[in-house]
Amino acid sequence: MDMKRILVYFLIIMMTAFPVSAGDIILNRWVLNVSVNEDGVVDELIQVEIQNAGQLPIDGFSFVVPASRVTVIYDFDHTYSSKGQVVEQLNVENGIKLTVKFDSPLNIGETWNGRIGFKAENFAKRSENDYIIKLPLNVPQSLESGKNTDMKIPPDVDLRGQIFLPKGIEVISATPKPFRILFQNSHMVPTWTPLNIHFTDTIDLKSSFSEILKKIADVDEGSKSLSKRIKEAKKNGQDVSEAETHLKNAEDFNTNNANSALSSFWTKDDPSALEFIGFAQNELDLAEKSFSSSGEARASPAVTVIVTAEKSPGIGVEYLAMILLISYIVLRNKRQ
Repeated sequence: MDMKRILVYFLIIMMTAFPVSAGDIILNRWVLNVSVNEDGVVDELIQVEIQNAGQLPIDGFSFVVPASRVTVIYDFDHTYSSKGQVVEQLNVENGIKLTVKFDSPLNIGETWNGRIGFKAENFAKRSENDYIIKLPLNVPQSLESGKNTDMKIPPDVDLRGQIFLPKGIEVISATPKPFRILFQNSHMVPTWTPLNIHFTDTIDLKSSFSEILKKIADVDEGSKSLSKRIKEAKKNGQDVSEAETHLKNAEDFNTNNANSALSSFWTKDDPSALEFIGFAQNELDLAEKSFSSSGEARASPAVTVIVTAEKSPGIGVEYLAMILLISYIVLRNKRQ
């Protein structure tokens, strides 16, 4: 057998064992944004990028959500694709399988960018004030001619995840270890990046209610609300400098400085955290009072201007009396 024939046989064997189309649908991006509501219902948004580097067009893709019920949200902010799409659901052993079907196939060499948004029930398990989330990072599958095939995961895949916990709920344990736990928009947000999660991992998160964290979140929300009102008042020319000073102090005592309630919370120094919360709330109350007073002070000049004599088009009383006196003297002299 000559070398050319051996090479042909080798290529045939390789193509049979590793079909070109089977591993060449590449998943470039899979970004999870999960928000847990107080009742345990989860709002999830997944940003996806798929590249067809295979030999066949693909009609969509599928993945499994670990939930008992899923409601897909069809609008621009949630489920969106330039190709258009329909999401079909199928109950499977470990949750609900969502199959995203394109209106037109993703042809060879094309890249698809889109997002899928939905509500999921029994995704997060709630027991009183405790929440448990298990999120398997299974490899999504491409849909080719009616068959599902695992996508190829490149080394530089953009795999990220964020879980927004309900207000006042802190992280008790998390595996894999988050890259960072943020305090964002008054919520705890464990965050994972490609540095610490991979496909086939399972995010296992346990969390529970914290009275101290709830107080920190309440002050944070109050600060943000007053900050918006102060900015609006400044646009209208209102002097709110004193309120701004108190608001800045409140934010520093609560979240902004190393010596703050949030910083003490991270280090489990509860007495210091409560003390800083008290300082922050007091400054926030002073800011609110000053802001209200500045609004009242600004209103009084407007009333004064409206009733000022300088605005009156009529003749003053003093001038009218003088004219009458002159007329009386002239008439008297004529009679004499």
